[in-house]
Amino acid sequence: MPLEQLIPILLVQIGLVLGLSRLMGMLFARLQQPQVMGEMIAGIMLGPSLFGLFAISQKVFPAESVPYLGMLSQIGVIFFLFLIGLELDPKLIRNRGHAAIVISHASIVTPFLLGAGLTLYLYTRLFNDTPAMRFSSVALFMGAAMSITAFPVLARILTERNLHKTKIGAISITCAAVDDATAWCMLAFVVGVARAKGPHSALLTAALSAAYVLTMFFVVRPFLRRLQVVHDRQGRLSQNVVAIILLLVLASAWTTERIGIHALFGAFLMGAIMPKGSRFIRSLSEKLEDYTVVFLLPIFFAYTGLKTQIGLLNNAELWLDTGLIILVACIGKFGGSALAARACGLGWRESSAIGILMNTRGLMELVILNVGRELGVITPAVFAMMVIMALVTTALTTPVLHWVAPRRLFDPERAPAKPEDRAKGFSVLIPVGDPRSGGPLLRLADMIAGPAPDRRIYALNLRRPVDRDAYRAGLDDQISEPEPPLQPLLAHADQYHIPVEAISFVSRDIAADVARVSADRKVDLVLMGFHKPVFTRTILGGAVHRVLTATPADVSIFVDRGFHGAQRVLVPYLGGRHDRLALQIASRLARHAGARVTVLHVVPASRGRGKPLDAQSAVSRVFEDPTQPVPVEFKVVEHDSPVDAVLTEATRYDLIVVGVSEEWGLESHLFGLRPERIAEGSATSLLIVRAHSAASVPPSTDSAGPRDKLAEAPAS
Repeated sequence: MPLEQLIPILLVQIGLVLGLSRLMGMLFARLQQPQVMGEMIAGIMLGPSLFGLFAISQKVFPAESVPYLGMLSQIGVIFFLFLIGLELDPKLIRNRGHAAIVISHASIVTPFLLGAGLTLYLYTRLFNDTPAMRFSSVALFMGAAMSITAFPVLARILTERNLHKTKIGAISITCAAVDDATAWCMLAFVVGVARAKGPHSALLTAALSAAYVLTMFFVVRPFLRRLQVVHDRQGRLSQNVVAIILLLVLASAWTTERIGIHALFGAFLMGAIMPKGSRFIRSLSEKLEDYTVVFLLPIFFAYTGLKTQIGLLNNAELWLDTGLIILVACIGKFGGSALAARACGLGWRESSAIGILMNTRGLMELVILNVGRELGVITPAVFAMMVIMALVTTALTTPVLHWVAPRRLFDPERAPAKPEDRAKGFSVLIPVGDPRSGGPLLRLADMIAGPAPDRRIYALNLRRPVDRDAYRAGLDDQISEPEPPLQPLLAHADQYHIPVEAISFVSRDIAADVARVSADRKVDLVLMGFHKPVFTRTILGGAVHRVLTATPADVSIFVDRGFHGAQRVLVPYLGGRHDRLALQIASRLARHAGARVTVLHVVPASRGRGKPLDAQSAVSRVFEDPTQPVPVEFKVVEHDSPVDAVLTEATRYDLIVVGVSEEWGLESHLFGLRPERIAEGSATSLLIVRAHSAASVPPSTDSAGPRDKLAEAPAS
């Protein structure tokens, strides 16, 4: 194909691959599946199994261009295997105890033997008796393919479920690390056996491999430590150092390819011997990961999909063989790991969780399968069967793990409050996303909660799963991470002696987890900061809307316009239940922070002689508490536009506490497009509140008096 035709086609192919991979990755993340699962499915979709059924596929993926796409995918896999080796820290394996050693060996030996044994049944049915498909080569390959565990995908699942610091997480990640290292060594042996042309060739390959490994450990590894010293002296990763590392990766891959044990093993070993637990490694991995993972790996998935012909499985017998392969794969990994864990003294639930995690194969299986296809060890039909097995075992991990090991039993960060804590005084939950909002939110929460010794303030930080965690362990505790969002809030709490309980964990669904934590802790008020939306003009849409409607507590949204205190507070009041909650919060500010509260009651100028409103009596119910009355100014304004009346009055106040209602132009919609005028036009800080129910909050035992009085206040 002429170059002037090839380049535009490759650009279209890569653009289609990247776009579909990102789209499917986000879709599968919403389905509580690893993002890489969606990217793998996207690659299969672009192949003959789906996209190939349409005539346009021949124009988008002409046969002449596929080899070039294959070369790009091989480069991507080489650097991906280097990154896997880079993240394979020996400290994950050392000092993990007897259980990890036993389980890791069982999780390798059992599936290997079952995979090799399955070959006895499948060999005459599915394999051709060719020199490349000798029984010994096929049996070794099937055993190695069954033994793999997707170390990066498993690490991502552990991180998302906050299991990486539990006993289950420590054992699983250790076993996965051992499995990966062993599987790549087995694969190198299988490739050497498959490529050997006799005893002399096999002995030469073994001798060269041993010399290569010794050179890497005793010559290249000391040189890499000197590069680390250069990095530490300069305080940065220079382009010259990056170039040297890349040259070494390519040289190592070329050497193993020439020896006869495949280029992937050279890339993996180069990463494995790099010095661990240093900022040098962190900087290097961050430079390479995004380009490799976002750009090159989807091309590998697409190339794998182009070679996957599910249509070859055209009868029930072949699909039964596919089911048998899946069954043996699950029995080998899950059964071997779970039974070994049980034999080591773990409970059945913990043992089952470890077995489920070890059964994750993911993209690592695809890498091994492509090696087997290139060597000619497996047929196209077996390749399709094994790809289906990789997809099924990976897809089963998350839902089965949710069933066997629910979060409430194994996630220490998600444990609900103790029963005795739930009966204490007023409680506030502060979800913090932006570190800059932590201090103002805590000051406001302190004013609302009051000085009662039994009050409770929770600071919640929900972290999104880091994209890189899909391809790395994420367990390097030696390197401090950037300043967490809660740190400014906690520093403010220490400075002003405000007791705060910090809660932090990884969350896929921020709104749902805010609602769940508020229910577990039985909080009275959720106090959130305002974040300017990216695509819309409303602050009560999207995730905020979901928090407002799903949280079993009153919710308030704080719009900070230079908030320094609440000496003068304005409460617009029309009589709805959300307005009554605004009155209650203002009364707490008056009692605990000495705020001077003005209740602004707006009546239409054209109302005439209608029935008088009972607004003032509703205000009196809140502020004239006999245990601790506070002064309040009740102001009536005639205006046909309640929003304009509030904006006119707002300039003289420090804080506006306003309830969600259509009259104030504050409505909560998931896809809200209209701007909230009162929030957009006010230069004064706002606290927008939404009551959970008509009886907004249960009675309290603190000095503010009974809080269920508002439920009795009549709406005007």
